Amino acid sequence: MTDTYQPTPEMRRLWAAEKDLLRELLRVCGEHGLRCWVDGGTLLGTVRHKGFIPWDDDIDVVMPREDYDRLLQIGATAFQSPFFLQSAYSDRHYYHGHAQLRNSQMAAIRPSDSYRPFNQGVFIDIFVLDGVPADKALLKQRLHDVRKRLRFLKAVDTPIFISGRWGQIFRKLHARFAVGRKGWQTLYREAEDLLRATPAHESQQVAELGFSGDDILFDRHIFDDTLWMPFDEMMVPVPVGYDLLLRTQYGDDYMTPRQAPSYHGDLLIDTERSYKELLPEARRQYRKKQLRKIFGCK
Repeated sequence: MTDTYQPTPEMRRLWAAEKDLLRELLRVCGEHGLRCWVDGGTLLGTVRHKGFIPWDDDIDVVMPREDYDRLLQIGATAFQSPFFLQSAYSDRHYYHGHAQLRNSQMAAIRPSDSYRPFNQGVFIDIFVLDGVPADKALLKQRLHDVRKRLRFLKAVDTPIFISGRWGQIFRKLHARFAVGRKGWQTLYREAEDLLRATPAHESQQVAELGFSGDDILFDRHIFDDTLWMPFDEMMVPVPVGYDLLLRTQYGDDYMTPRQAPSYHGDLLIDTERSYKELLPEARRQYRKKQLRKIFGCK
């Protein structure tokens, strides 16, 4: 399958832009002694293809919570334009439970986010490893409380009429009042503090709780050390227990390729124009699509 699948020229341009972002992240992490590893499909591509999975369109990285927190503290000075470390602390109205490193001179716009006033350049994801409490009921409650806060922040900029989510009008009004009273960063920090409550070194398992919840739990010793492996023309860090990680996430036959849809398949991507230039066009397209859906037009 990998021999017959041919990435488009547009995909290859996106890959080049994302590798530039990864190099910049690795540079900063190396200079400041921060741990990070390629993750998810990027780790699978590294081990199986020595580069991108041919039909994959993104790069994922994961960091321990303490290293991630330090990265956010230094991000404003460590990264220079056009690179921008995006989190709820650096970009108001950003609501995801993980950070992204963006190229502000490019565009990667999710249509449903086109109304949201945050940076929407080409990006790589930076996920966070948190400790998992042994008490499963406690874990479920924490995840519920985290998701509740993130959904609450997301509601602030939801275009109620265009999105068709009319039932969220009261949540949106409540969210805007709370943000005005407490501040965006304060509300976001409440969610992160819940995730910090069980340090990884006190837990047998770790997980990307702010992104995938408790869907996939990893033995924390997978991340005890770092190896370096080739990824196209560069070398990237992988956790020493990468085989167990990939078996946990993808199954024992993870070396057998299976083409799957991309998680970011609906993005409007342009490596030659800034998201600022493309946002009006993306909003028009999204509005037109949603109105046709609302009124039953084909």
